[in-house]
Amino acid sequence: MPSILIAAVEALSTLATVTLVYSTSKPCRESQAQYLLGVPVGFGLMAIAFATNTVISSLPTGMPGIGLLLGTVFALTQTYGVLFLALTYARRTRLRLIGESTSLEFAVPSLVTAGVLVYVLNQQLTLPSATPSSSMNISLRVVMAICSLYLVYETERSWSLTKRAGEVLVIVAFALFFIEQLGFILSDLHLGDVPVFLGYEGRVLGLVLLVAVTFVGIRKGDLTTVIKRLGLTAPAHDIPGTI
Repeated sequence: MPSILIAAVEALSTLATVTLVYSTSKPCRESQAQYLLGVPVGFGLMAIAFATNTVISSLPTGMPGIGLLLGTVFALTQTYGVLFLALTYARRTRLRLIGESTSLEFAVPSLVTAGVLVYVLNQQLTLPSATPSSSMNISLRVVMAICSLYLVYETERSWSLTKRAGEVLVIVAFALFFIEQLGFILSDLHLGDVPVFLGYEGRVLGLVLLVAVTFVGIRKGDLTTVIKRLGLTAPAHDIPGTI
């Protein structure tokens, strides 16, 4: 894909995630569960990642050090964003082990960070490059793909209780995030430009659906509909039927 087109898509992704931070911050902040702030934080981290990739796409050639640094920041920050979303849903539904342990919640992103540092240091010592290695990108994309599938699972559990159209759109949005990761994984395996289009299309469509879910038909002062539409009222795993 042309760099100018990539920069435009990344800028659009940044705008969409910033919008999601705005639309989810107040409902999550005013809820009785402060850990739900992990939702706007997750979208905020994704916005930082997409803004970083907008800069990368606009960089002139001949800047290998900056390209590697920003590429690593982009990949790691987007992974953090999706992880924050998944861990917030896990805490909300008290998923066994992860949703029940604060230590494990900190351990997961810490392990991801450690793995990235090992990749980058090893890459610079053995084969210096201007961009992060494909193996590192694929590893982080796999983490995000797993998180996206988990988000589909949790939001489907919530929708199964309500059967509301707004909530099924959230399931589709997170499924599109999985398609995004699949597309970029195939791209890093050097399978052509089609997977790149698939990745960007999945991301943009997923973000557009989430923006619609958190804005369309939401009355001023309504702080509960956004939480419900995002599937954050799924029953806890250890107490069937509890909301």
